[in-house]
Amino acid sequence: MSVKVMMQSSGNKSLAGFTRRISLWLGAAVLLGGAAAVMLVLQLIVFAQIVADLAFQDHALMAEIPALKWLGIFLVARALLQWVADMVAAQGSLRLTSSLRSELLQHLFNVGPVGMASYATGETVTALDAGVEGLEPYFAQYIPRAAMMVVLPFMILATVLHLDGWSFLILACTGPLIPVFMALVGYRAQAIMDRQWTQLLLLGSSFLDALQGMTTLRLFGRARDAVAAVANMADEYRCTTMSVMKVAFLTSAVLEFFASLSIALVAVVFGARLLEGKVDFQSAFLVLLLAPEYFMSLRAFSASYHARQNATAAMVAISKLFALSSVATRHANQPIIEPLVSVKCENLSAEYEAGRTVLSNINCTFTRGTLSLITGESGAGKTTLVRVLLGLLSPIAGRIVAEDAHGIAHAHWQSCIGWVPQRPCLVHGSVVDNLRMANPQADMASLRNVARQADALSFIEALPQGVDTLIGERGACLSGGEVQRLALARVLLRNPQILILDEPTAHLDPKSEQHVAAAIARIALNRIVIVIAHRGAIINHAGQVLRVHKGLIFNGLHMLEHAA
Repeated sequence: MSVKVMMQSSGNKSLAGFTRRISLWLGAAVLLGGAAAVMLVLQLIVFAQIVADLAFQDHALMAEIPALKWLGIFLVARALLQWVADMVAAQGSLRLTSSLRSELLQHLFNVGPVGMASYATGETVTALDAGVEGLEPYFAQYIPRAAMMVVLPFMILATVLHLDGWSFLILACTGPLIPVFMALVGYRAQAIMDRQWTQLLLLGSSFLDALQGMTTLRLFGRARDAVAAVANMADEYRCTTMSVMKVAFLTSAVLEFFASLSIALVAVVFGARLLEGKVDFQSAFLVLLLAPEYFMSLRAFSASYHARQNATAAMVAISKLFALSSVATRHANQPIIEPLVSVKCENLSAEYEAGRTVLSNINCTFTRGTLSLITGESGAGKTTLVRVLLGLLSPIAGRIVAEDAHGIAHAHWQSCIGWVPQRPCLVHGSVVDNLRMANPQADMASLRNVARQADALSFIEALPQGVDTLIGERGACLSGGEVQRLALARVLLRNPQILILDEPTAHLDPKSEQHVAAAIARIALNRIVIVIAHRGAIINHAGQVLRVHKGLIFNGLHMLEHAA
Protein backbone atom coordinates (compact mmCIF):
# COMPACT_ATOMS: atom_id res chain seq x y z
CA MET A 1 0.00 0.00 0.00
CA SER A 2 3.05 2.28 -0.43
CA VAL A 3 1.89 5.37 -2.27
CA LYS A 4 5.45 6.45 -3.03
CA VAL A 5 6.20 3.25 -4.90
CA MET A 6 2.96 3.48 -6.84
CA MET A 7 3.64 7.09 -7.77
CA GLN A 8 7.10 6.29 -9.05
CA SER A 9 5.81 3.42 -11.12
CA SER A 10 3.11 5.44 -12.84
CA GLY A 11 3.42 8.43 -15.09
CA ASN A 12 -0.28 9.32 -15.12
CA LYS A 13 -0.38 12.82 -13.66
CA SER A 14 -4.15 13.30 -13.58
CA LEU A 15 -6.92 13.08 -10.99
CA ALA A 16 -7.97 9.70 -12.36
CA GLY A 17 -4.38 8.45 -12.22
CA PHE A 18 -3.91 9.68 -8.67
CA THR A 19 -7.19 8.00 -7.66
CA ARG A 20 -5.94 4.67 -8.98
CA ARG A 21 -2.74 5.05 -6.97
CA ILE A 22 -4.66 5.02 -3.69
CA SER A 23 -7.38 2.66 -4.86
CA LEU A 24 -6.73 0.30 -1.92
CA TRP A 25 -7.28 3.08 0.61
CA LEU A 26 -10.38 4.38 -1.16
CA GLY A 27 -11.72 0.86 -1.67
CA ALA A 28 -11.34 0.13 2.05
CA ALA A 29 -13.05 3.43 2.90
CA VAL A 30 -15.98 2.63 0.59
CA LEU A 31 -16.35 -0.89 2.02
CA LEU A 32 -16.34 0.44 5.56
CA GLY A 33 -18.81 3.15 4.56
CA GLY A 34 -21.04 0.52 2.98
CA ALA A 35 -20.95 -1.51 6.20
CA ALA A 36 -21.87 1.65 8.11
CA ALA A 37 -24.82 2.13 5.71
CA VAL A 38 -26.01 -1.40 6.46
CA MET A 39 -25.82 -0.65 10.18
CA LEU A 40 -27.87 2.52 9.58
CA VAL A 41 -30.66 0.65 7.80
CA LEU A 42 -30.73 -2.05 10.47
CA GLN A 43 -30.73 0.62 13.17
CA LEU A 44 -33.78 2.34 11.66
CA ILE A 45 -35.57 -0.97 11.19
CA VAL A 46 -35.10 -1.87 14.86
CA PHE A 47 -36.09 1.64 15.97
CA ALA A 48 -39.29 1.54 13.90
CA GLN A 49 -40.17 -1.85 15.37
CA ILE A 50 -39.62 -0.59 18.94
CA VAL A 51 -41.84 2.46 18.40
CA ALA A 52 -44.56 0.38 16.76
CA ASP A 53 -44.52 -2.20 19.56
CA LEU A 54 -44.70 0.43 22.28
CA ALA A 55 -47.39 2.54 20.60
CA PHE A 56 -49.68 -0.03 19.03
CA GLN A 57 -48.84 -3.46 20.47
CA ASP A 58 -49.07 -2.43 24.17
CA HIS A 59 -45.60 -3.87 24.88
CA ALA A 60 -43.93 -2.91 28.13
CA LEU A 61 -40.61 -1.10 27.96
CA MET A 62 -38.87 -4.04 29.67
CA ALA A 63 -40.01 -6.29 26.88
CA GLU A 64 -38.08 -4.17 24.36
CA ILE A 65 -34.74 -4.40 26.16
CA PRO A 66 -33.31 -6.98 23.68
CA ALA A 67 -34.35 -4.73 20.78
CA LEU A 68 -32.87 -1.69 22.56
CA LYS A 69 -29.60 -3.58 22.96
CA TRP A 70 -29.53 -4.32 19.24
CA LEU A 71 -30.34 -0.67 18.57
CA GLY A 72 -27.35 0.38 20.69
CA ILE A 73 -25.10 -2.16 18.97
CA PHE A 74 -26.09 -0.93 15.49
CA LEU A 75 -25.72 2.69 16.58
CA VAL A 76 -22.20 2.20 17.96
CA ALA A 77 -21.16 -0.04 15.07
CA ARG A 78 -22.34 2.52 12.54
CA ALA A 79 -20.46 5.35 14.29
CA LEU A 80 -17.26 3.33 14.55
CA LEU A 81 -17.40 2.08 10.97
CA GLN A 82 -18.05 5.55 9.61
CA TRP A 83 -15.25 7.01 11.72
CA VAL A 84 -12.80 4.36 10.52
CA ALA A 85 -13.94 4.90 6.92
CA ASP A 86 -13.29 8.64 7.19
CA MET A 87 -9.90 8.01 8.81
CA VAL A 88 -8.86 5.55 6.10
CA ALA A 89 -9.86 7.97 3.34
CA ALA A 90 -8.07 10.85 5.08
CA GLN A 91 -4.94 8.76 5.64
CA GLY A 92 -4.80 7.70 2.00
CA SER A 93 -5.32 11.28 0.88
CA LEU A 94 -2.57 12.60 3.17
CA ARG A 95 -0.14 9.97 1.96
CA LEU A 96 -0.93 10.75 -1.65
CA THR A 97 -0.59 14.53 -1.30
CA SER A 98 2.64 14.12 0.68
CA SER A 99 4.11 11.84 -1.97
CA LEU A 100 2.79 14.06 -4.74
CA ARG A 101 4.51 17.09 -3.24
CA SER A 102 7.78 15.13 -2.93
CA GLU A 103 7.50 13.89 -6.50
CA LEU A 104 6.73 17.39 -7.75
CA LEU A 105 9.72 18.83 -5.88
CA GLN A 106 11.95 16.08 -7.28
CA HIS A 107 10.72 16.89 -10.78
CA LEU A 108 11.44 20.59 -10.26
CA PHE A 109 14.96 19.71 -9.08
CA ASN A 110 15.39 17.72 -12.29
CA VAL A 111 14.06 20.65 -14.29
CA GLY A 112 16.60 22.88 -12.56
CA PRO A 113 16.71 26.65 -12.19
CA VAL A 114 17.32 27.09 -15.91
CA GLY A 115 14.11 25.27 -16.82
CA MET A 116 12.22 27.15 -14.10
CA ALA A 117 13.47 30.56 -15.23
CA SER A 118 10.42 31.22 -17.41
CA TYR A 119 7.92 30.11 -14.74
CA ALA A 120 6.76 32.60 -12.13
CA THR A 121 8.00 31.84 -8.62
CA GLY A 122 4.68 32.85 -7.08
CA GLU A 123 2.79 30.37 -9.28
CA THR A 124 5.20 27.61 -8.30
CA VAL A 125 4.80 28.31 -4.59
CA THR A 126 1.00 28.50 -4.88
CA ALA A 127 0.82 25.23 -6.81
CA LEU A 128 3.07 23.45 -4.31
CA ASP A 129 1.15 24.81 -1.33
CA ALA A 130 -2.50 25.59 -2.02
CA GLY A 131 -2.61 23.46 -5.17
CA VAL A 132 -1.51 20.21 -3.57
CA GLU A 133 -3.56 20.96 -0.43
CA GLY A 134 -6.61 21.46 -2.66
CA LEU A 135 -6.35 17.84 -3.82
CA GLU A 136 -6.70 16.43 -0.31
CA PRO A 137 -10.47 17.05 0.14
CA TYR A 138 -11.06 15.58 -3.31
CA PHE A 139 -9.67 12.20 -2.31
CA ALA A 140 -10.69 12.30 1.36
CA GLN A 141 -14.28 13.48 0.85
CA TYR A 142 -15.46 13.66 -2.75
CA ILE A 143 -14.46 10.17 -3.94
CA PRO A 144 -15.86 8.28 -0.88
CA ARG A 145 -19.07 10.35 -0.91
CA ALA A 146 -19.47 9.78 -4.63
CA ALA A 147 -19.32 6.05 -3.97
CA MET A 148 -21.72 6.30 -1.03
CA MET A 149 -24.12 8.32 -3.21
CA VAL A 150 -24.61 5.08 -5.12
CA VAL A 151 -24.39 2.53 -2.30
CA LEU A 152 -26.69 3.99 0.36
CA PRO A 153 -29.56 5.24 -1.89
CA PHE A 154 -29.80 1.90 -3.68
CA MET A 155 -29.78 0.08 -0.35
CA ILE A 156 -32.59 2.31 0.94
CA LEU A 157 -34.54 2.01 -2.31
CA ALA A 158 -34.35 -1.78 -2.07
CA THR A 159 -35.69 -1.61 1.50
CA VAL A 160 -38.48 0.84 0.55
CA LEU A 161 -39.43 -1.29 -2.45
CA HIS A 162 -40.00 -4.19 -0.09
CA LEU A 163 -42.21 -1.99 2.13
CA ASP A 164 -44.18 0.23 -0.23
CA GLY A 165 -44.26 0.58 -4.02
CA TRP A 166 -45.63 4.16 -4.12
CA SER A 167 -42.89 5.46 -1.85
CA PHE A 168 -40.31 3.66 -3.95
CA LEU A 169 -41.66 5.34 -7.07
CA ILE A 170 -41.57 8.81 -5.47
CA LEU A 171 -37.99 8.43 -4.19
CA ALA A 172 -36.76 6.84 -7.41
CA CYS A 173 -38.16 9.75 -9.48
CA THR A 174 -37.08 12.63 -7.24
CA GLY A 175 -33.67 11.33 -6.17
CA PRO A 176 -31.92 11.71 -9.57
CA LEU A 177 -33.04 15.36 -9.75
CA ILE A 178 -30.36 16.28 -7.20
CA PRO A 179 -27.37 15.04 -9.23
CA VAL A 180 -28.89 16.49 -12.42
CA PHE A 181 -29.31 19.98 -10.95
CA MET A 182 -25.93 19.71 -9.28
CA ALA A 183 -24.29 18.95 -12.65
CA LEU A 184 -26.11 21.86 -14.30
CA VAL A 185 -24.94 24.26 -11.61
CA GLY A 186 -21.50 22.66 -11.64
CA TYR A 187 -20.67 23.92 -15.12
CA ARG A 188 -21.12 27.52 -13.99
CA ALA A 189 -19.34 26.90 -10.69
CA GLN A 190 -16.35 25.30 -12.46
CA ALA A 191 -15.83 28.41 -14.58
CA ILE A 192 -15.86 30.57 -11.45
CA MET A 193 -13.46 28.21 -9.67
CA ASP A 194 -11.06 28.34 -12.62
CA ARG A 195 -11.14 32.13 -12.52
CA GLN A 196 -10.64 32.09 -8.74
CA TRP A 197 -7.61 29.81 -9.05
CA THR A 198 -6.08 31.97 -11.79
CA GLN A 199 -6.54 35.05 -9.62
CA LEU A 200 -4.93 33.24 -6.69
CA LEU A 201 -1.88 32.41 -8.82
CA LEU A 202 -1.59 36.01 -10.02
CA LEU A 203 -2.05 37.33 -6.50
CA GLY A 204 0.68 35.07 -5.14
CA SER A 205 3.06 36.02 -7.95
CA SER A 206 2.40 39.75 -7.56
CA PHE A 207 2.78 39.64 -3.79
CA LEU A 208 6.09 37.77 -4.02
CA ASP A 209 7.37 40.10 -6.75
CA ALA A 210 6.47 43.10 -4.60
CA LEU A 211 8.37 41.65 -1.64
CA GLN A 212 11.42 40.79 -3.71
CA GLY A 213 11.49 44.20 -5.38
CA MET A 214 10.68 46.23 -2.27
CA THR A 215 14.05 48.03 -2.29
CA THR A 216 13.73 49.05 -5.94
CA LEU A 217 10.11 50.11 -5.51
CA ARG A 218 10.96 52.32 -2.55
CA LEU A 219 13.93 53.89 -4.32
CA PHE A 220 11.74 54.84 -7.28
CA GLY A 221 8.85 55.91 -5.06
CA ARG A 222 6.48 53.22 -6.40
CA ALA A 223 5.92 51.22 -3.21
CA ARG A 224 2.42 52.61 -2.69
CA ASP A 225 1.49 51.75 -6.29
CA ALA A 226 2.67 48.17 -5.77
CA VAL A 227 0.67 47.90 -2.54
CA ALA A 228 -2.42 49.30 -4.29
CA ALA A 229 -2.04 46.83 -7.17
CA VAL A 230 -1.79 43.86 -4.80
CA ALA A 231 -4.77 45.20 -2.80
CA ASN A 232 -6.86 45.46 -5.99
CA MET A 233 -6.00 41.89 -6.96
CA ALA A 234 -6.85 40.72 -3.45
CA ASP A 235 -10.21 42.48 -3.69
CA GLU A 236 -10.92 40.82 -7.04
CA TYR A 237 -10.04 37.46 -5.52
CA ARG A 238 -12.38 38.20 -2.60
CA CYS A 239 -15.25 39.03 -4.98
CA THR A 240 -14.67 35.84 -6.97
CA THR A 241 -14.56 33.81 -3.76
CA MET A 242 -17.88 35.33 -2.71
CA SER A 243 -19.29 34.36 -6.12
CA VAL A 244 -18.21 30.79 -5.48
CA MET A 245 -19.87 30.89 -2.05
CA LYS A 246 -23.04 32.33 -3.55
CA VAL A 247 -23.25 29.52 -6.10
CA ALA A 248 -22.62 26.99 -3.33
CA PHE A 249 -25.39 28.41 -1.14
CA LEU A 250 -27.86 28.57 -4.04
CA THR A 251 -27.01 24.99 -4.97
CA SER A 252 -27.60 23.84 -1.40
CA ALA A 253 -30.91 25.69 -1.28
CA VAL A 254 -32.12 24.04 -4.48
CA LEU A 255 -31.09 20.60 -3.31
CA GLU A 256 -32.72 21.10 0.09
CA PHE A 257 -35.91 22.23 -1.63
CA PHE A 258 -36.19 19.09 -3.75
CA ALA A 259 -35.27 16.83 -0.83
CA SER A 260 -37.84 18.45 1.47
CA LEU A 261 -40.49 18.35 -1.26
CA SER A 262 -39.91 14.66 -1.86
CA ILE A 263 -40.03 13.79 1.85
CA ALA A 264 -43.19 15.85 2.26
CA LEU A 265 -44.77 14.08 -0.71
CA VAL A 266 -43.97 10.69 0.81
CA ALA A 267 -45.43 11.81 4.15
CA VAL A 268 -48.64 13.09 2.56
CA VAL A 269 -49.17 9.90 0.57
CA PHE A 270 -48.56 7.76 3.63
CA GLY A 271 -50.79 9.96 5.80
CA ALA A 272 -53.70 9.58 3.44
CA ARG A 273 -53.21 5.84 3.16
CA LEU A 274 -52.86 5.47 6.94
CA LEU A 275 -56.21 7.20 7.43
CA GLU A 276 -57.75 4.80 4.94
CA GLY A 277 -56.13 1.83 6.70
CA LYS A 278 -54.26 0.66 3.60
CA VAL A 279 -50.82 0.57 5.24
CA ASP A 280 -49.50 -0.28 8.69
CA PHE A 281 -47.80 2.25 10.96
CA GLN A 282 -44.45 0.43 11.22
CA SER A 283 -43.91 0.41 7.46
CA ALA A 284 -44.97 4.04 7.10
CA PHE A 285 -42.78 5.15 10.00
CA LEU A 286 -39.77 3.20 8.68
CA VAL A 287 -40.13 4.72 5.21
CA LEU A 288 -40.32 8.22 6.72
CA LEU A 289 -37.16 7.46 8.68
CA LEU A 290 -35.37 6.17 5.58
CA ALA A 291 -36.42 9.01 3.26
CA PRO A 292 -34.19 11.73 4.85
CA GLU A 293 -31.24 9.33 4.90
CA TYR A 294 -31.88 8.62 1.22
CA PHE A 295 -31.31 12.29 0.40
CA MET A 296 -28.61 12.77 3.05
CA SER A 297 -25.96 10.95 1.03
CA LEU A 298 -26.94 12.95 -2.07
CA ARG A 299 -26.67 16.21 -0.12
CA ALA A 300 -23.32 15.17 1.37
CA PHE A 301 -22.03 14.46 -2.12
CA SER A 302 -23.24 17.82 -3.39
CA ALA A 303 -21.62 19.56 -0.41
CA SER A 304 -18.26 18.02 -1.35
CA TYR A 305 -18.69 18.74 -5.06
CA HIS A 306 -16.78 22.01 -4.68
CA ALA A 307 -13.77 19.87 -3.67
CA ARG A 308 -13.82 18.33 -7.14
CA GLN A 309 -14.06 21.74 -8.78
CA ASN A 310 -11.20 23.08 -6.68
CA ALA A 311 -9.07 20.02 -7.39
CA THR A 312 -9.77 20.30 -11.12
CA ALA A 313 -8.64 23.93 -11.12
CA ALA A 314 -5.56 23.19 -8.99
CA MET A 315 -4.62 20.27 -11.23
CA VAL A 316 -4.15 22.65 -14.16
CA ALA A 317 -1.31 24.45 -12.35
CA ILE A 318 0.21 21.19 -11.10
CA SER A 319 0.11 19.69 -14.60
CA LYS A 320 1.97 22.72 -15.95
CA LEU A 321 4.78 22.08 -13.48
CA PHE A 322 4.93 18.40 -14.39
CA ALA A 323 4.99 19.39 -18.08
CA LEU A 324 8.25 21.35 -17.65
CA SER A 325 11.04 19.50 -19.41
CA SER A 326 14.17 18.52 -17.49
CA VAL A 327 17.22 20.43 -18.67
CA ALA A 328 19.50 19.67 -15.71
CA THR A 329 21.99 16.81 -15.78
CA ARG A 330 21.20 14.09 -13.26
CA HIS A 331 24.16 12.68 -11.35
CA ALA A 332 24.55 10.43 -8.35
CA ASN A 333 25.82 11.91 -5.12
CA GLN A 334 28.91 9.69 -4.99
CA PRO A 335 32.09 11.29 -3.63
CA ILE A 336 35.30 10.72 -5.58
CA ILE A 337 38.26 9.70 -3.44
CA GLU A 338 40.94 10.19 -6.08
CA PRO A 339 41.95 13.86 -6.52
CA LEU A 340 40.80 15.32 -9.81
CA VAL A 341 43.53 17.12 -11.73
CA SER A 342 41.58 18.52 -14.68
CA VAL A 343 38.16 19.20 -16.13
CA LYS A 344 38.07 19.38 -19.93
CA CYS A 345 35.34 20.79 -22.15
CA GLU A 346 35.51 19.10 -25.55
CA ASN A 347 33.54 20.60 -28.46
CA LEU A 348 30.89 21.76 -26.00
CA SER A 349 27.72 23.42 -27.33
CA ALA A 350 24.64 24.53 -25.43
CA GLU A 351 21.35 26.30 -26.05
CA TYR A 352 18.21 27.34 -24.18
CA GLU A 353 15.86 27.27 -27.18
CA ALA A 354 16.05 25.07 -30.23
CA GLY A 355 18.00 26.76 -33.00
CA ARG A 356 19.49 29.49 -30.76
CA THR A 357 22.96 28.25 -29.79
CA VAL A 358 24.55 30.14 -26.90
CA LEU A 359 27.83 28.20 -26.71
CA SER A 360 29.46 26.76 -29.83
CA ASN A 361 32.29 24.19 -29.87
CA ILE A 362 33.87 25.24 -26.59
CA ASN A 363 37.26 23.66 -25.86
CA CYS A 364 39.04 24.52 -22.62
CA THR A 365 40.73 22.88 -19.65
CA PHE A 366 40.54 23.74 -15.96
CA THR A 367 43.46 22.33 -13.97
CA ARG A 368 44.12 21.69 -10.32
CA GLY A 369 46.12 24.35 -8.51
CA THR A 370 45.28 27.02 -11.07
CA LEU A 371 42.73 29.76 -10.55
CA SER A 372 40.83 29.90 -13.85
CA LEU A 373 39.02 33.12 -14.61
CA ILE A 374 36.08 33.36 -17.03
CA THR A 375 35.38 36.86 -18.24
CA GLY A 376 33.60 38.62 -21.08
CA GLU A 377 30.80 41.04 -21.79
CA SER A 378 27.24 40.48 -20.60
CA GLY A 379 25.36 37.93 -22.70
CA ALA A 380 28.52 36.37 -24.14
CA GLY A 381 27.84 32.95 -22.57
CA LYS A 382 29.79 32.96 -19.28
CA THR A 383 26.82 32.02 -17.13
CA THR A 384 25.75 29.38 -19.66
CA LEU A 385 29.17 27.73 -19.50
CA VAL A 386 29.03 27.65 -15.70
CA ARG A 387 25.50 26.22 -15.79
CA VAL A 388 26.71 23.40 -18.01
CA LEU A 389 29.61 22.73 -15.65
CA LEU A 390 27.24 22.68 -12.67
CA GLY A 391 24.88 20.29 -14.46
CA LEU A 392 22.03 22.81 -14.48
CA LEU A 393 21.92 22.72 -18.29
CA SER A 394 22.58 19.70 -20.46
CA PRO A 395 24.84 20.31 -23.49
CA ILE A 396 23.47 19.64 -26.94
CA ALA A 397 26.87 18.53 -28.25
CA GLY A 398 30.29 17.69 -26.92
CA ARG A 399 31.20 16.47 -23.46
CA ILE A 400 32.95 17.35 -20.20
CA VAL A 401 35.65 14.99 -18.95
CA ALA A 402 37.03 15.05 -15.39
CA GLU A 403 40.26 13.07 -14.92
CA ASP A 404 42.43 12.14 -11.97
CA ALA A 405 46.24 11.89 -11.89
CA HIS A 406 46.11 8.45 -13.53
CA GLY A 407 44.13 9.73 -16.51
CA ILE A 408 40.98 7.94 -15.39
CA ALA A 409 37.75 9.78 -16.25
CA HIS A 410 35.10 9.90 -13.53
CA ALA A 411 31.41 9.91 -14.43
CA HIS A 412 30.10 11.44 -11.19
CA TRP A 413 32.52 14.35 -10.98
CA GLN A 414 29.71 16.91 -10.57
CA SER A 415 29.08 15.60 -7.06
CA CYS A 416 32.48 17.09 -6.13
CA ILE A 417 31.49 20.67 -7.09
CA GLY A 418 31.11 23.52 -4.65
CA TRP A 419 29.15 26.57 -5.83
CA VAL A 420 29.04 30.12 -4.49
CA PRO A 421 26.58 32.39 -6.37
CA GLN A 422 26.92 36.12 -6.74
CA ARG A 423 24.38 36.67 -3.98
CA PRO A 424 24.78 33.81 -1.48
CA CYS A 425 21.70 32.68 0.43
CA LEU A 426 21.98 33.00 4.20
CA VAL A 427 19.07 32.01 6.43
CA HIS A 428 17.85 33.53 9.66
CA GLY A 429 19.92 31.92 12.38
CA SER A 430 23.34 31.90 13.93
CA VAL A 431 26.64 31.81 12.09
CA VAL A 432 27.12 28.16 13.02
CA ASP A 433 23.61 27.32 11.73
CA ASN A 434 24.45 28.83 8.35
CA LEU A 435 27.79 27.05 8.16
CA ARG A 436 26.34 23.67 9.10
CA MET A 437 23.88 23.81 6.22
CA ALA A 438 26.71 22.22 4.21
CA ASN A 439 27.43 19.57 6.84
CA PRO A 440 25.09 19.27 9.85
CA GLN A 441 27.53 16.94 11.65
CA ALA A 442 30.54 19.25 11.41
CA ASP A 443 32.34 19.87 14.71
CA MET A 444 33.59 23.24 15.91
CA ALA A 445 37.18 22.50 14.89
CA SER A 446 36.09 21.92 11.29
CA LEU A 447 34.04 25.12 11.32
CA ARG A 448 36.98 27.16 12.56
CA ASN A 449 39.26 25.56 9.98
CA VAL A 450 37.09 26.45 6.98
CA ALA A 451 36.44 29.91 8.40
CA ARG A 452 40.19 30.45 8.62
CA GLN A 453 40.68 29.26 5.01
CA ALA A 454 38.02 31.72 3.83
CA ASP A 455 39.56 34.56 5.88
CA ALA A 456 36.29 34.74 7.84
CA LEU A 457 37.45 33.62 11.29
CA SER A 458 38.60 37.08 12.40
CA PHE A 459 35.30 38.85 11.78
CA ILE A 460 33.28 35.88 13.14
CA GLU A 461 35.18 36.01 16.43
CA ALA A 462 34.64 39.78 16.55
CA LEU A 463 30.85 39.37 16.47
CA PRO A 464 28.99 39.89 19.80
CA GLN A 465 28.31 36.18 20.42
CA GLY A 466 30.89 34.77 18.03
CA VAL A 467 29.61 31.78 16.05
CA ASP A 468 26.32 31.93 17.97
CA THR A 469 25.52 35.45 16.74
CA LEU A 470 22.22 35.74 14.88
CA ILE A 471 22.94 37.25 11.47
CA GLY A 472 19.44 37.60 10.05
CA GLU A 473 18.05 36.47 6.71
CA ARG A 474 20.41 37.08 3.75
CA GLY A 475 23.10 38.20 6.19
CA ALA A 476 21.29 41.39 7.17
CA CYS A 477 23.80 42.14 9.95
CA LEU A 478 26.92 41.53 7.83
CA SER A 479 28.71 43.48 5.15
CA GLY A 480 28.88 42.24 1.56
CA GLY A 481 32.45 41.01 1.96
CA GLU A 482 31.59 39.18 5.18
CA VAL A 483 28.65 37.47 3.49
CA GLN A 484 30.89 36.31 0.64
CA ARG A 485 33.57 34.97 3.00
CA LEU A 486 30.97 33.22 5.16
CA ALA A 487 29.45 31.59 2.06
CA LEU A 488 32.93 30.58 0.93
CA ALA A 489 33.61 28.99 4.33
CA ARG A 490 30.30 27.14 4.14
CA VAL A 491 31.03 25.61 0.74
CA LEU A 492 34.55 24.62 1.90
CA LEU A 493 32.92 22.59 4.68
CA ARG A 494 31.96 20.07 1.99
CA ASN A 495 35.63 19.94 0.91
CA PRO A 496 34.80 20.18 -2.81
CA GLN A 497 37.44 19.25 -5.37
CA ILE A 498 35.96 21.74 -7.84
CA LEU A 499 34.93 25.22 -6.71
CA ILE A 500 32.94 27.58 -8.93
CA LEU A 501 32.28 31.18 -7.93
CA ASP A 502 30.13 33.76 -9.70
CA GLU A 503 31.34 37.36 -9.30
CA PRO A 504 32.59 36.84 -5.72
CA THR A 505 34.02 40.38 -5.52
CA ALA A 506 31.11 42.23 -7.12
CA HIS A 507 29.53 45.02 -5.04
CA LEU A 508 32.42 44.95 -2.54
CA ASP A 509 34.56 47.81 -1.35
CA PRO A 510 38.30 47.61 -2.24
CA LYS A 511 39.33 46.30 1.18
CA SER A 512 36.73 43.53 1.22
CA GLU A 513 37.56 42.72 -2.38
CA GLN A 514 41.20 42.17 -1.49
CA HIS A 515 40.25 39.88 1.42
CA VAL A 516 37.96 37.73 -0.73
CA ALA A 517 40.40 37.59 -3.67
CA ALA A 518 43.29 36.54 -1.43
CA ALA A 519 41.18 33.82 0.23
CA ILE A 520 40.15 32.42 -3.16
CA ALA A 521 43.77 32.41 -4.35
CA ARG A 522 44.82 30.35 -1.30
CA ILE A 523 41.96 27.91 -1.78
CA ALA A 524 42.93 27.39 -5.45
CA LEU A 525 46.32 25.89 -4.50
CA ASN A 526 44.84 22.40 -4.04
CA ARG A 527 41.57 22.60 -5.96
CA ILE A 528 40.13 23.26 -9.39
CA VAL A 529 38.77 26.79 -8.98
CA ILE A 530 36.70 28.53 -11.67
CA VAL A 531 35.66 32.14 -11.17
CA ILE A 532 33.43 34.47 -13.19
CA ALA A 533 34.71 38.00 -12.61
CA HIS A 534 35.35 41.38 -14.19
CA ARG A 535 37.13 43.34 -11.46
CA GLY A 536 40.89 43.66 -11.14
CA ALA A 537 41.67 42.20 -7.71
CA ILE A 538 40.67 38.64 -8.55
CA ILE A 539 42.11 38.91 -12.09
CA ASN A 540 45.55 39.60 -10.61
CA HIS A 541 45.50 36.18 -8.90
CA ALA A 542 44.32 34.24 -11.99
CA GLY A 543 46.60 31.65 -13.56
CA GLN A 544 44.36 31.25 -16.59
CA VAL A 545 42.04 33.80 -18.18
CA LEU A 546 39.33 32.54 -20.53
CA ARG A 547 37.39 35.21 -22.38
CA VAL A 548 33.98 34.36 -23.77
CA HIS A 549 32.88 36.28 -26.84
CA LYS A 550 29.65 35.55 -28.76
CA GLY A 551 29.51 31.94 -27.62
CA LEU A 552 33.20 31.26 -28.35
CA ILE A 553 36.02 31.03 -25.85
CA PHE A 554 39.53 32.49 -26.15
CA ASN A 555 42.55 31.93 -23.94
CA GLY A 556 44.13 35.31 -23.19
CA LEU A 557 43.50 38.89 -24.15
CA HIS A 558 45.39 38.86 -27.45
CA MET A 559 43.21 36.08 -28.88
CA LEU A 560 40.06 38.07 -28.19
CA GLU A 561 41.58 41.08 -29.95
CA HIS A 562 42.59 38.89 -32.87
CA ALA A 563 39.08 37.43 -33.13
CA ALA A 564 37.52 40.89 -33.03
